[in-house]
Amino acid sequence: MSIPHIAPVPHPRDGYYATNNPYQVNGPKGFTEFKYLEETHDLFVRLDFPGIQKESVIILLEPSKKAVIVTGEAPKESKHDSSHRKYGIATGLICDCCEISNIQCFVGDGVVRLILSKQKINLRVPIFCSFGGARMPTDASPNIIRGYNPEVAGGHPLAHLRGLNPEGCRGTDPFDPAFTGPTIRPHPSVLEGSTSAYETKQLSNGGLYLRIDMPGVPSDGFIVAVDGNGVVTIMGRAPATMHDSSGRSYVCKVAIVPRGYDWRRIKIIAKHGVIHGFYAMNNPYQANGPKGFAEFKYLEDTHDLFVRLDLPGVKKETVYGTSVGLLCDCCEISNNIHNFVEDGVVRLILSKKKIYPHAPNFCSFGGATIPTGDAPVADGTPYVNLLAHFRGLIPKGRRCTDPGDPAFTGPVVLPHPSVLEGPMMPYETKQLSNGGLYMRVDMPGVPSEKFMVAVDGDGVVTIMGRAPVTMHDTSGRTYVAKVANVPRGYDGGRIKLVPKHGVIRLTIPSN
Repeated sequence: MSIPHIAPVPHPRDGYYATNNPYQVNGPKGFTEFKYLEETHDLFVRLDFPGIQKESVIILLEPSKKAVIVTGEAPKESKHDSSHRKYGIATGLICDCCEISNIQCFVGDGVVRLILSKQKINLRVPIFCSFGGARMPTDASPNIIRGYNPEVAGGHPLAHLRGLNPEGCRGTDPFDPAFTGPTIRPHPSVLEGSTSAYETKQLSNGGLYLRIDMPGVPSDGFIVAVDGNGVVTIMGRAPATMHDSSGRSYVCKVAIVPRGYDWRRIKIIAKHGVIHGFYAMNNPYQANGPKGFAEFKYLEDTHDLFVRLDLPGVKKETVYGTSVGLLCDCCEISNNIHNFVEDGVVRLILSKKKIYPHAPNFCSFGGATIPTGDAPVADGTPYVNLLAHFRGLIPKGRRCTDPGDPAFTGPVVLPHPSVLEGPMMPYETKQLSNGGLYMRVDMPGVPSEKFMVAVDGDGVVTIMGRAPVTMHDTSGRTYVAKVANVPRGYDGGRIKLVPKHGVIRLTIPSN
């Protein structure tokens, strides 16, 4: 069966948030951003060149010292890429009163950033001047750099850009509604190769190859998740860097796999071929502590069985749905069952009694680490064990699970296996009609008073939570989630928080 691709679809009313990338959901729009730096009078330029390698970037100063030409190459990272990509653009001063005196270049995560210093050659003009690149002309000449024509009237290499953005001589507007619409624009700076923000290829074996551009997202800023319905979602967060107006976020639903699909078969190549997995695949925001949706422990002093089940959002009078118990045939659970429900976590103490007196004092139980040998049968009588399907799954450590097991670390977020109805992922987002953002983030074990939300100087909204050790937990857990980008100077007091039962819900109003 072939894996189908989910093509991006514009919002029926508003279209794509950013016509430069169908998967961008917030932050500055457009392939470029230009800003006049008031404190230094320098010019800041951001150029999205996804896939570009730092060593391939070449910057040339035009002889008139009015314009710089930037070129670079993005090689094929996979044999399935249609081709390499070559970029090229010209930008600089539009005025006749200054010339470029110094160029600083910074390349990272598919973005080229420039700081252009200038000096005056005509002192009878204002201290600031405008520069090109705010809006490139639609009738670009077929020169080596699109839109660049060094033979224009008057000899100014960027004169064709004059008057295109008369109100923004100090910079572009990265939130210009003109960058929102129903059609995705091809990348204007691509000279060779694909101009699209994504490409797909159906493989001969029925698999699917995808290349997704998320310029500005570092290798450890990608999230890949497969939900309970088999929808593969990729998310990325590009932090604000240098003089960017703010960070950017991307969300894309790219494919559908069969239910029960082994997520470990998905091969991921992030920027520069580096993959950074999640500390705990049960929750992409967990930073330390025991991993997994559950923890099992044999209590040596009482011979009871301790179980921790993460069921975020659950109340004392409700549960999700799971089964756990004894795998052996030598014991049975006595009527003494203690359950404790708090902060989205259910904890059980299962007491047991022997029905086969010649067995060891301890026995194994479902979800821990299961013996490969056949368990003894009481008095030779056949007995159907409701959890027999667990046997042999994890042959080591039948007294408990290993909460630090490296098998719980990897590049894909797992759906919650105990959810019978509703969302199975540890978060969900919704873009509101007024431009705001709603988020639900699961942090099981965190009391309501232990959540903290902060907005840093770059506009990054971060949620932190601390789940203390309770009862027989191996240790506490810490969560850190960078969830959104707001404009610099945003009033964090406007963010509405509802922490309850190990879940925090946020509503972030638009600026």
